[in-house]
Amino acid sequence: MQLEKRLILARRLRISVLIVIAIALAMDYFPELTGGLFGRTSVFIILGLCFVLAVVAEILLPRKDNQKVNVPLFEHDLFFIFYVVAIIGLYTVLGGYSQIGLNFNHPVLWVFVVYALIKWNLDRKHAKKEKE
Repeated sequence: MQLEKRLILARRLRISVLIVIAIALAMDYFPELTGGLFGRTSVFIILGLCFVLAVVAEILLPRKDNQKVNVPLFEHDLFFIFYVVAIIGLYTVLGGYSQIGLNFNHPVLWVFVVYALIKWNLDRKHAKKEKE
């Protein structure tokens, strides 16, 4: 597949994943919106599918010497993680409560935040070394 087409497909997939995550978390935090149509299991499945699609989008991104090519910050893993944290914060402030337990006290969420920060910092340092 041509590099430009792969990049476009990866971007579309990532945007779709971000939208679906926002909707799935809304269904989790405000189950009354769906009238109880979607339960905890459905939300787990949707979020799991989003994770798989995010991995596929990551694989589709063109790479040069094992580094992503032309990927701005808003497409980096750091943005993805902070987007989820922001959505959780917004839904919590709006009075929602997670049915599956995904909130600011969940340790796995913070493991992903630390991972994304470290990865972003390493990518930035590697890019700086390549320029020299």
